[in-house]
Amino acid sequence: MSQPTLCIITPNPALDRILSAPELRLGAVRRVAKSWVAAGGKGLNVARAAKAIETHAVVCAPLGGLTGQQVAWLATQEGLPIHTVAIAGETRVCTLIVDPATGEVTVLNEVGPHLSDREWRAFTGQILDIAAEWYLICGSLPPDVPPDALTELIATLHQHGCRVMVDTSGAALAAAVKAKPAVVKVNGEELGDLLDVSITSVADAQRAVPKLHQYGIEVVVVTLGAYGAVGIDAHDRVIAIPPQVSVRNPIGCGDSFLAGLARAFSNGHNLAAALRIATACAAADAQTLAPGAIDRATAQALLDHVAISYW
Repeated sequence: MSQPTLCIITPNPALDRILSAPELRLGAVRRVAKSWVAAGGKGLNVARAAKAIETHAVVCAPLGGLTGQQVAWLATQEGLPIHTVAIAGETRVCTLIVDPATGEVTVLNEVGPHLSDREWRAFTGQILDIAAEWYLICGSLPPDVPPDALTELIATLHQHGCRVMVDTSGAALAAAVKAKPAVVKVNGEELGDLLDVSITSVADAQRAVPKLHQYGIEVVVVTLGAYGAVGIDAHDRVIAIPPQVSVRNPIGCGDSFLAGLARAFSNGHNLAAALRIATACAAADAQTLAPGAIDRATAQALLDHVAISYW
């Protein structure tokens, strides 16, 4: 097998259960119109989107229990290469409830299993055995894994000459930034929490991204949903605005964005071209129910409708 373009590091994977429940109301009994299960968590969503846009990737994930076995089996059935480390705890379940009548999506994310020091070392050791162009750290950390473990992992990857891209939040994001990964991609709320500011508009993001860039991060990208994305690197400051699309489920759009961004940088594209590709992938994802389940032709068709400007 050829060298993977992307090594997708997924510390806290999940079994995604997606329910279509019309006229959902708390406290009432409702029949679910449709349901799906899929290998989930941010990293698996990124891998799914990467496969859709013909980008080779391999997922690294700690999995445990019957739920973990199901996640591994589902990933294999989808053709998503996955390297697993066995853990004692049971892999979590995340439930997405979509109300097709209102378009509202309710997400119930379980915390996830605890990892022992030995299990974490086995997981990170597996990552270092995989040769890739980019290493993507996606999603939350499991309970009891200290945020500084992420700082150490990125530093170790740097020592091996690896390029790292990060999409996480909270204390894990703060710890990752300490190690200066090449790319940080976050949404407005996540960056706002990190910098202790409110980011709800393009203008807010324009004020915020230079602050993180000054920490020594080569590329900083902030996604703002329907308002688009704002990015900065050493050469350009770019805004990408998506076309209006019919949104079925916004959950996972950021993961498809990350897949598009990683593909673009792997192919040597500059920031503007990368944001155009990533934004088209996110817009394609918004039109599907399953996170990361984008259609390549749809994403390709949307490329010319992404508006790019500089600031």
